[in-house]
Amino acid sequence: MKIFLDSSVLLSACGSTRSLSRLITEIADERGWNLVSASYCRAETQKNLGKLGTEAILRWPVLEASVEWVPNALTSRKPLLLTASKDKPVLISALAATCDLLLTLDKSDFEILLGTTVYGMLVSTPRDFLISQGLGPTPSN
Repeated sequence: MKIFLDSSVLLSACGSTRSLSRLITEIADERGWNLVSASYCRAETQKNLGKLGTEAILRWPVLEASVEWVPNALTSRKPLLLTASKDKPVLISALAATCDLLLTLDKSDFEILLGTTVYGMLVSTPRDFLISQGLGPTPSN
């Protein structure tokens, strides 16, 4: 499975040892998940990493080495329903990289897409993804 990580997920994976984003990055190899992200997300992560402290800065090179970095894709011939222009490169890059899944913690900007499939790619939070994989609590009714 090819999983695209938004910069919010990358920052969470670096910033907290207990985050679900970190868990995903730590078990990716054993689960056969290929972690992917774009240069745009890499730059956003590097720009904001210092706000998370020394441990996050030290964790970054390890995570950075485990991710396949793809070029930014800035245009798409397919119509997209996403209002935040800063997030369009994320969605378009994930689609261009033919990912199965886009993980984000940006619920406000991706709200309309969370839990849906966009041209064959699921958009999800790390929590909902882990639940769907049987690796978390079942959602309550």
